[in-house]
Amino acid sequence: MPIDASHIERLARLLEIYGVASIEIEDKDQSLKLVVETGASSTAPVATSSPRRDSHVVATADVAGHFLSQHPWRAKPFVEPGQQIQAGAIVGLVKVGLIYAPVLSPAEGILDAVLAETGAMVGYGTPIARIRPLVEACST
Repeated sequence: MPIDASHIERLARLLEIYGVASIEIEDKDQSLKLVVETGASSTAPVATSSPRRDSHVVATADVAGHFLSQHPWRAKPFVEPGQQIQAGAIVGLVKVGLIYAPVLSPAEGILDAVLAETGAMVGYGTPIARIRPLVEACST
């Protein structure tokens, strides 16, 4: 039975709720590994964030693996702070074995910061990049 994205989201929430750092599921046709950041230190800043942060959107990892800010064959990162990016732009990659999964910008805007360090292990839902949407500028 194929694993649906909604099942992955539910599993990630359950891991977070019960404080489980990771889970790996394998069968003959497929495998899934979820790594979730747990602990009070990773959730405290979100709970105490200022109202100004509400205007930011965050690009998150869709898979668990190692974060890369640039493709191994490129000399420059995909994006840099201060750069204007489109919705759907690649802001980084997550390397899972021999596969490189793109991390995409959820909105058009200005890249405020790349939050993940190159080479760092990231899990499903890990914040990768913070973006200031351009919606505010267009509406005035």
